[in-house]
Amino acid sequence: MSEPGPPVGFVGTGAMGAPIAGRLLSAGLTLIVHNRTRDRAEPLLGAGARWAETPRELGRLASGGTIFTMLSDARAVRATLFGRTGVEKGAGAGTTVVDLSTVLPDDSRSFAERLGRRGIHFLDVPVGGSTDAAAEGRLLAYAGGSEDDLARVRPLLDRFSRRVEWLGPVGSGASMKLVNNMLSIGHVALAAEALTLAEAFGLGRERSIALLLDGGGESRMLSSKQEAFLRQEYPARFRLALARKDLGLVDRAARGAGTSARITREVRRLYDEAIAQGQGEQDVAAVFEGALARRRAAPSRAPASDGPPPSGASPPG
Repeated sequence: MSEPGPPVGFVGTGAMGAPIAGRLLSAGLTLIVHNRTRDRAEPLLGAGARWAETPRELGRLASGGTIFTMLSDARAVRATLFGRTGVEKGAGAGTTVVDLSTVLPDDSRSFAERLGRRGIHFLDVPVGGSTDAAAEGRLLAYAGGSEDDLARVRPLLDRFSRRVEWLGPVGSGASMKLVNNMLSIGHVALAAEALTLAEAFGLGRERSIALLLDGGGESRMLSSKQEAFLRQEYPARFRLALARKDLGLVDRAARGAGTSARITREVRRLYDEAIAQGQGEQDVAAVFEGALARRRAAPSRAPASDGPPPSGASPPG
């Protein structure tokens, strides 16, 4: 019987982190967890994970092994790694930190530089997929960092990912995740507006979705959100507020890269409206409610006429 490997640390047992950590725990690994609120980690503790009171304690217990972070934003990652009781104060040289969070590429590079001064390796590996995909081990992992570091932690990533793709140096994984979210979150908003237009035309929602999925309007996001659109029920698989946060990152990163994200800025407005209506904790598909509300609030208009004939044209008859 083989000896178990070094302990694995995991910080951030929220909606996405908990099922990912659960996949690692179910593989028989020694898992040490920490979360800002312990109650979110209780199911994992009940299944055999060990609790660390602080990120520093987790760093000490998992020193020399791998520590995952799955947190809401760069501020949370920074505090976890470098705060007064941060991971770096407990972990020793040779530890590898794998950040699964969605942050700016510049943030990832900053984390790697600071940890590198202490001999701690860093990979940015944000993941694509919903909470269901996390629980089923079907995430897509976008990896940035040293290929050697990635090779060392790949067996762990394979526990919860259907594909692990190395994209280049640190920051590359974060870059690809923003590109992905720019398109996928935009797809949801455009689908919501398309279905609102179909409703305005008096077309049935179910038939409209079926025809879109059978034609050029097909997208994975429309397929995955069709039940939410049909039922107008939005249990959170990817919270709308987090989608809005990611669109802000896309805009900042695009401007930093010298390009524009004009359509994305308009999409952000749709998500802002949905958040203002109280949909932020619902699934991203709840942007549909904002689109429907705009239609209901708009004054009814008679169908537009063809207008007067062009200048110089003869009237009919």
